[in-house]
Amino acid sequence: MTDSATWDRVLRRQFWRAVGWAVLCLLVVPASALGIAWQGSRADYLLDHGTEVTGKVVAVGTPRDGDGTPTVTVAYTAGGVPEQAQINRDSDRDYEMGEPVSVFYDPDAPTHVRTADEQNVGDGWMAVFSIPLLFVLILVPLMLSVAVAWARRRRLARRTGWRPVRVQAHDPVDRPQVVRFTIGGRRLVARATALTRVPPAEGNRRAGAKVAGSGRRFVLVLPNGSRRGGPRAVALKATGPRRTQ
Repeated sequence: MTDSATWDRVLRRQFWRAVGWAVLCLLVVPASALGIAWQGSRADYLLDHGTEVTGKVVAVGTPRDGDGTPTVTVAYTAGGVPEQAQINRDSDRDYEMGEPVSVFYDPDAPTHVRTADEQNVGDGWMAVFSIPLLFVLILVPLMLSVAVAWARRRRLARRTGWRPVRVQAHDPVDRPQVVRFTIGGRRLVARATALTRVPPAEGNRRAGAKVAGSGRRFVLVLPNGSRRGGPRAVALKATGPRRTQ
């Protein structure tokens, strides 16, 4: 297999790796949806099969500036034993002190309660199932954009071919890695993308470097750049006016 075919395979692997991460992230969506539905079904079960009693509002919690979860605390009797429970408010209903409310509780766990209007889904469980969805909203577009970027660089490499280079890399604090190399008699300064970096020079990991691309988009391959001694691809974006046409 020629070097060009080998590097093309490396870029193809990078593309499919990004696609794979996007797919894995998407699998979180049905899992989180099932978890949220499970919490809702537990609340509905109490409404249909729990023991109903008349309770009384003894406290109403309304966080300032929307920081926190509104609550209503109800007092009720379960099996002849006085109980009190703080219930998360997820409806628009307003409560007043001493107001009677219908309370539904689990006879086997009297503190597992809800009212007719409030499901009383716990903040912890909602966080467990909802927060991953927020990460999915961030990671899926990111991984898809990374996949598109690798596909573009792969096509660019096929068009321009590969040229040997010697690279220098500098790691500024809190900024993308700066990579310098000479191609076509021109000195270029580029930045590595956030997800790929040129490895340290120790252990001959930068030897045999090849670069492909034009304009502002480049891709660097290092035959021994990975930790296991295999090839590594680094996506680069040229900065400043010193770039090839």
